Amino acid sequence: MSDQWDDDYDSFEEEPKKKRGRPKGSFNKASQAQIDRVCADGGLSPLEYLASIYQNDAEDIRYRIDAAKAAAPYVHARLSSTEIKAALTEVTQEEWLESLS
Repeated sequence: MSDQWDDDYDSFEEEPKKKRGRPKGSFNKASQAQIDRVCADGGLSPLEYLASIYQNDAEDIRYRIDAAKAAAPYVHARLSSTEIKAALTEVTQEEWLESLS
């Protein structure tokens, strides 16, 4: 009688789990409404507006620099510091040359 159940168990395959919720990177309704509201009045996002300022040669250089500083974090990733862990051992020049050969 147990053989009957063993055969059924081997043929059983789990169905893949369905993904639930909003896909990663998509906006919720409130965020999408805010983006639509910002872009609706002139068609420019704040980043595009800043880009238009720092690319405009007719603008004062101080305003162009300030606009570039404000837009930079949205365009370029911030550099992060990394810690290097190295073991320092005293090696003579002769030992080092021997390790190369």
